[in-house]
Amino acid sequence: MTNQRKAIGTQRAPVDPRNKHISWRLGGWSVQPARCALIIAGVFVALGIVYSLSSPVLEASDEFKHYPYVQYVQTRHRLPILDPDVCRESLVECPWLQDGAQPPSYYILMAAATSWIDTSDLPELLWHNKHAFIGNPTQICNKNLIIHQPERERFPWTGSVLAVHLIRFLTLGFGAGTVLLTYRVARVLFPDRPGVAVGASALTAFNPMFVFVNATVNNDAMAAFVGSLALLTIVRVVDGGSSTPPTKLTRQSLLLGLIIGLGVLTKLSLLALIPLACLVVVVETWRRYGEGSERPRWAVALLHVLLIVLPAAAISSWWFFRNWQLYGDPTALNAFIAVQGRRAQAPVLRDWLGEFGTFRWTYWSLFGAVNVMAPRPVYWLFDLLSLFGAVGFGLWTARRFRKGWTGSDYRVLIPALWALMLFVSVLRWTWVFFSFQGRLMFPGIAGISTLTTLGLRQWWPRRCRREVTVGVSAILLVIAALLPFVAIRPAYVQPEPLALSQVPESDRIEPTSVGAVARVVGVDYEPQSIDPENKSGFVNVVVYWQAVEPEEKDYVSFARLLGRGHELAGQINRHPACGMVPTSLWRPGQIWRDPYRIPVAQDARAPSVLRIEVGLYDPQADYTLGSMRIGQAKLAPADSQPDIGHPLSVKLDDGISLEGYDLAPADVSAGETLTLTLHWRAREAPSHNYQVFAHVLGDDPEPVTQADGPPLMGDYPTSMWAAGESISDPHSILIPEDLSAGRYRLLVGLYDLETMERLSRTDGSGTGTAIPFHIGVD
Repeated sequence: MTNQRKAIGTQRAPVDPRNKHISWRLGGWSVQPARCALIIAGVFVALGIVYSLSSPVLEASDEFKHYPYVQYVQTRHRLPILDPDVCRESLVECPWLQDGAQPPSYYILMAAATSWIDTSDLPELLWHNKHAFIGNPTQICNKNLIIHQPERERFPWTGSVLAVHLIRFLTLGFGAGTVLLTYRVARVLFPDRPGVAVGASALTAFNPMFVFVNATVNNDAMAAFVGSLALLTIVRVVDGGSSTPPTKLTRQSLLLGLIIGLGVLTKLSLLALIPLACLVVVVETWRRYGEGSERPRWAVALLHVLLIVLPAAAISSWWFFRNWQLYGDPTALNAFIAVQGRRAQAPVLRDWLGEFGTFRWTYWSLFGAVNVMAPRPVYWLFDLLSLFGAVGFGLWTARRFRKGWTGSDYRVLIPALWALMLFVSVLRWTWVFFSFQGRLMFPGIAGISTLTTLGLRQWWPRRCRREVTVGVSAILLVIAALLPFVAIRPAYVQPEPLALSQVPESDRIEPTSVGAVARVVGVDYEPQSIDPENKSGFVNVVVYWQAVEPEEKDYVSFARLLGRGHELAGQINRHPACGMVPTSLWRPGQIWRDPYRIPVAQDARAPSVLRIEVGLYDPQADYTLGSMRIGQAKLAPADSQPDIGHPLSVKLDDGISLEGYDLAPADVSAGETLTLTLHWRAREAPSHNYQVFAHVLGDDPEPVTQADGPPLMGDYPTSMWAAGESISDPHSILIPEDLSAGRYRLLVGLYDLETMERLSRTDGSGTGTAIPFHIGVD
């Protein structure tokens, strides 16, 4: 009898997913999974408040476009109309830009919620930073889309600032709902695995990017909620099985139509729910209704498809009709693209692979205007999480397939199919514009988190899966809680003016005027060498500006690099003080610390000295007020060197070797220019700056012409050469017109300009190398 009881006790009883009293054991604790989901949703809301307060108003995820849309509906009681010509010319008249063509449900809802607030101050708040580094997370500052005026944004909030914060808090409600819907989706898909549901809700709630998007004014939050609600309804259609009354499928189809109609009015990508829902309903109709049914299966399937499509059309058709009348396009995408612009050319596979990093990062944690990054190890962790989750889900699917699928098992593939449809939609949009962003997958996040959690659990024995789920959730929570303080808030710290005594003494220089507006009183940079093979090389420099006179204009500061032939080799244009304090806000005597990270242009010719210049200019008058050179950096030679036509092996003193030369043209005539390219190599770093001598000699020892000068015309002096570097050094030699035809020789070498002493050859054979050539008859 005892053994029989033990045997009975080891059997797993079937679990009803609607039973709220199922307990989930963890160590000595017993807790209901549904209660865990509620706790997770509560923690999500707390995180969201922190994220909301960490981002200044109008900074997060296109908020500077979304909120003006809301405010227009609130104050004008109608939807904005996009005029591409106006939008391209004036941010004042078209502050919502292309987002004015977005479906309106989120904006109408938030306009109603803030209808009691006086938001007439929005134009003063919308001071755009036209030089912000949008989509460039490699830069150290100037990430702000808005020039912030702290006195306007401090608590207690009023006007548009109050409206933005209120909408952010309300939008968190959609995020909390999505977290709970994730739990319900997982419970329906895996009723006997409460750990999957708890882990999936945590994976959604503690995804830093999901928290960030839901803590802003952004219709993506509502789209994620509606997409998750639709997914839950679709998997419940399959959950019913053949024993479900036909009237239930009818109700579910009708409900799906209503949800999808709302979704289409929230985000155009949710149109993809229509084919997904119709496909599932048709499959279910074929499964449930046999050949002997009163009505043909095709008729029943068509009826349920109409129950989805007609309500969706009834809810959303007015918006499509409006767009057709205004733009000649029911989706308004033609107006959207006309304002946003499009790619210069269609992307190829290499482009998509290059942008896939942004896709991954923006699913997990790339904040601001796609320009505020988390620490790099965070992305490594999320990549591993995604990889192991995807592979684990593939392993689970293969095992389940080998055991044999039941009629309703395919419901597990519905979230994967929904995610795939969203991904294809993102790819399609990326074909038009640079928008390969993972956050556009959030309408499918409930299913993605569920399947990822299921996959992660496949790597562990059953006995420790719960502990692993809790551990992963805890790690994600810690990361999500830290990122506002280590990534988001530091990106928007408002600079404070300094006194001269606060400028480090080692950085101070003799004040140098840059126009009548400001002067440079300090500079800080370390000697830097840029590898030309590194396509993301930067020169870092800090400038200390001191305001001289009050100024009403907003001048733009620039920091640039001048390379070979004084060609522009890199430049940054932006407002001073990290792009946050325009010159119209300066007061005489104030000093502003201003760091720059100047990217080296990929087409900059190497090797070269990079001359660093800073200054101010008036963008309206296209006039430079003044500039000054503050130092230099080094663009090293490339590792690969061209083939040498005439190899040599001449070693000179002070660590320099002549490896060979090239002559062009091979046959030169009097009056023409001969190009001599000398190929030098530094065995060790030279101690001085040397000049090149290239003398054309005939029968007499005196040169008939010559071309002396520094290597590379002074653009890469020998004092910059490092051990192991190879330098190709061209020199142009004009052959005199009165020179007779015959054989001549070039005597080449190096000398010290100060002492006029030539570098000797280490083999003791003199100070120069003779190169024979021929002057022909023209």
